[in-house]
Amino acid sequence: MNQTKFVAELSKLRPSATFLSILGYRNEYSEVADYSLIFHMSYQNALKRSLLALESIVPASDLESVAKQELVAGFQKSLDKMAEIPLEELEDGYTRFFDEDGKYIKGVKLHDATNTLHLYGLVAHKRVLMPGDYPKSNKRPLTMAKDKLRKLCPVSKFRQFRITPDQVNSISVENLSLLPPSV
Repeated sequence: MNQTKFVAELSKLRPSATFLSILGYRNEYSEVADYSLIFHMSYQNALKRSLLALESIVPASDLESVAKQELVAGFQKSLDKMAEIPLEELEDGYTRFFDEDGKYIKGVKLHDATNTLHLYGLVAHKRVLMPGDYPKSNKRPLTMAKDKLRKLCPVSKFRQFRITPDQVNSISVENLSLLPPSV
């Protein structure tokens, strides 16, 4: 299926959140996994809920306190940017798609430089079929503290998937079985 047909099928979906399955997705570290993704989710709402989640966290150390402050500042900066320029109007190297009525299709975009289709949404479930070969982490303590706090926030479950024939076996949503788009 080509990209145009793929996006046309996605535009037929109800505009509210829905489950989308990505089966046999291979990431850049050769991990292969099946994902259940909540598609058509609002990243802006996830940011707002993440800020609320961070408010309730009492830092256990000075490092966690700095990590919390930096996360709050980063999430707030993203929200401010979204208030200024809606996500569908951003000029960030991606082309966004609209349905026949001109409504923005959340969860799908095209990377302009590589002409690669990207799907994104909130991961509801992940099942690893083949573990990947990940490099050893050499993160600084502040980064590790931010990662620990970020895991407690809805934003941490948002993922973006590159959709190419060699990276995914199948995609299905609302009883539609979509093959990977040909690039």
